[in-house]
Amino acid sequence: MTRTGAVFTTPWPLRINPHVDQARESALAWMRRFGLLDGEQAEEDFVDWRLAEVAAFFYPHASAEECCTAAQMMGWYFLPFDDQLDGEIGRDPGRVATVCSALIGIVHGVSGPESHDTPTVRAFADLWSRMVRGMSLPLRTRVAFNWTAYFSSQVTEAIDRRTGFAHRDLADYFLLRASTTCAFGQNDLGEKWGGTEVPPELWHHPVLQRMRQLGADVVALRNDSMSLRHEDITGGHNAIHLIQRSRGGTRQEALAEASRLAQEKVDELVELEERALSRLVRAVDESQRAALRGYADIIHDWICGDYEWERITTRHDEHRVMPGWAAGLLVSAGS
Repeated sequence: MTRTGAVFTTPWPLRINPHVDQARESALAWMRRFGLLDGEQAEEDFVDWRLAEVAAFFYPHASAEECCTAAQMMGWYFLPFDDQLDGEIGRDPGRVATVCSALIGIVHGVSGPESHDTPTVRAFADLWSRMVRGMSLPLRTRVAFNWTAYFSSQVTEAIDRRTGFAHRDLADYFLLRASTTCAFGQNDLGEKWGGTEVPPELWHHPVLQRMRQLGADVVALRNDSMSLRHEDITGGHNAIHLIQRSRGGTRQEALAEASRLAQEKVDELVELEERALSRLVRAVDESQRAALRGYADIIHDWICGDYEWERITTRHDEHRVMPGWAAGLLVSAGS
């Protein structure tokens, strides 16, 4: 089935981790162990959605063990968590807050899965411990902040669904969207999984802030434009819907505008790196230069990896209906 989404070009190569096949098998075994897959169709969906590939695209230099953890994270991210919030649960802010409070407790080490004992939460507790193993304290603090923002944003979206709130300003929407995709938390892991950690005195520099926001915006435009078959039915926030509401016109005109905006942001990122990042690199010592260049590569891998994944995954081919067996993954029957 042909899908038409936002299109743009970049000057950066698509890279893939050589451990992708091992990561796929590891993720399938891990998800079975925690009850996140049930039956052959669920396993086929994991493979066809190319969740191991997206992990390998995002983290091309990760070790075999790290790539396996990344693929498990991607397996957890979609049906066991994200897709649950597209349905009834995601329209109940109180229930979403209960789940996300438990996940935030795990992130900060103040509680375990016992506070909301479901397969998805138990699996995340196991996953998180390996995601942050060996991190420096500054990076551990930052990744906890950004994953907390991710979980908090799910509550925001649930409130918006309940109240019918709809963004009319793309800039405001992109600020939320960076959190709802866990863009910055995923980028943080790029520093751990095969990248070079940016020292805290540089990570907050305005140039790097703008780079990661541009990367998140481009990925949001691409993802929102490719997931329309599903989100036309489920509703919720989507950049293409927003463009149509605020500017009028046809769906194709909105997609063309999304393509134009994405290309504009890619071009701004290229110029920013050539001009401002280069100046910053010249001003620091050699070890910091490597970290800054590596950080740019993390953003590039995020953009290029998502673009290719959106092209090859079957996840967006049609409206997704959550299978009955998955109904108790995130919220138990008595919740």
